[in-house]
Amino acid sequence: MAATALAILAAGPTAPAQAATRAATRAAPQAATQTAPQAFTQAPAPPRTPRTPQPSPSPTGPPDDPTEVWSRIQVAAHLSLPRTESAVSPDPRVEFIGGAKSLPKPQNLTFVIDASGLRGIATVKVTNKRCTAEGAVITCGFDKYLRTPDKAFSVTAVGDAAAKGKSGTIRYTLTGDRVTESTDTTRVTVGTPGMEVAQLPHKEGLKPGQDIGLPVVLRNTGDLRTEQIALKVAGDAGLKLAGRHSNCRYRVGSYGDYDSEATCYFKRAVRPGETVALASPLPGSLTSDAFHTWATYSAEAVPAEEDTSVAGDAGSGPELGLVPARGRGTDFAPEHVVRYVARNTADIRAQGDTLQPGAKGATRELSFGLLNAGPALVARPLREPALYVDVTLPEGVVATSVQLNAEPDEKAGGDCFTYENGERKPFRAGHRRYLCPDAGWQDSGDSQSFHFEVRYEKDVEDVRGTVRVRSGDADRPGDGGFEINDPVPSNDKAEIVVGKATADAQARPMAEAGAGVLPWIAAGAAALLGVGAVVFATVRRRSE
Repeated sequence: MAATALAILAAGPTAPAQAATRAATRAAPQAATQTAPQAFTQAPAPPRTPRTPQPSPSPTGPPDDPTEVWSRIQVAAHLSLPRTESAVSPDPRVEFIGGAKSLPKPQNLTFVIDASGLRGIATVKVTNKRCTAEGAVITCGFDKYLRTPDKAFSVTAVGDAAAKGKSGTIRYTLTGDRVTESTDTTRVTVGTPGMEVAQLPHKEGLKPGQDIGLPVVLRNTGDLRTEQIALKVAGDAGLKLAGRHSNCRYRVGSYGDYDSEATCYFKRAVRPGETVALASPLPGSLTSDAFHTWATYSAEAVPAEEDTSVAGDAGSGPELGLVPARGRGTDFAPEHVVRYVARNTADIRAQGDTLQPGAKGATRELSFGLLNAGPALVARPLREPALYVDVTLPEGVVATSVQLNAEPDEKAGGDCFTYENGERKPFRAGHRRYLCPDAGWQDSGDSQSFHFEVRYEKDVEDVRGTVRVRSGDADRPGDGGFEINDPVPSNDKAEIVVGKATADAQARPMAEAGAGVLPWIAAGAAALLGVGAVVFATVRRRSE
């Protein structure tokens, strides 16, 4: 019989959650104000005697047909304390799961945090009013919704330098009526290893499809030796990583913002100050449509018991090793980006529109944009716009709003700016010239369209405006920014035409290009956006 959730109070210990927990150990939370810290180097008050902890009834999940609500404590398996007076909050959570049949709600729940294993290593401090301390033991109650107290306590390393590298254990126990008893532990270590990576040189003049390698150099900049090291490399648009090493876990395809990702684990003790390097460069290659691309790489010291299976599929070849690299590498940091530029081209084509003539006060819907005819994909680091559409409306025609598609592209922000004297300003109705940024990633064959509602300020017929595509950076489009190496500059400009010849036109250029629009205008939504009657959005059509 399948189990169903009675109440889920914490997410499972996924890799991102574990990473967030590890990051939290390096930050100093706000000072708590509830109870004075308990120093275990002093004689503690007589502690409460908790029930003898028993292991959870099922470490992997609840039974198929439970007779009482199943519980599980979720907390990081390892906690590193900085060798300062900075406090760290472990913040454990409890998950409750009932069966398919109705079960009585748990009652009289008690959550015990036994930190007596930290004597001489760290002090604890109660930081939630639902918890009390007796010596080294903290006891917490639950609210009516079965939620564990947020940040029940904090842990601070003792001020003695001799505590460096020492470890202790915090033990958690949940008991109560109508619920299974569960326990868990956290190993606490004073001091932290700190892995950083050296900057790799950027490379230009590569060929599409060319093999590349990343000879990453790492250094332990912390104050403890490592137990295990995780090296993470993410290849962006146009860069693939080969699944070659069995100690690397790979994700391939559109994973997050990247095309491919590798996380390599090394069970290697690297001493503080020691520098190591990959025994051979991490292999990868450029795709056939690569142009501007890059890899983001970082390293982190992780516990020996880290679950590596969640990082993807293991490679099929031999393990990748680490070798001593004394004197190698410069500009060490937790994360770096290395850029690769291939000799490729991207034919970016402007797309205009035709409008019927009309009398003063008439309104029309205008569609315009661009198409990447390839062969290269166009992408920029940090997802800055690689391309812009610079539109000048025909004389006598002004924009009143930007319409929103029902399903806008998540890669494009949808902002269009009023463009005056070479400077962009927030969108304002009543102007003729605007600048609309494209997404930061444009595959070959993709188009990007923008949709204005325009108003005729006078009787309009037989006038023309322009649509230009430009490369550039976020502030000065086309001025020394992002080079797209367009092989056909003649199609970088298109017209917006209003005239008698268009009055009976049955087709519009944007429609012929396949850029449809499903507009809606909502005054309430516009008000929420704080732009009056203006609603921003874009439409993106990806090639299949």
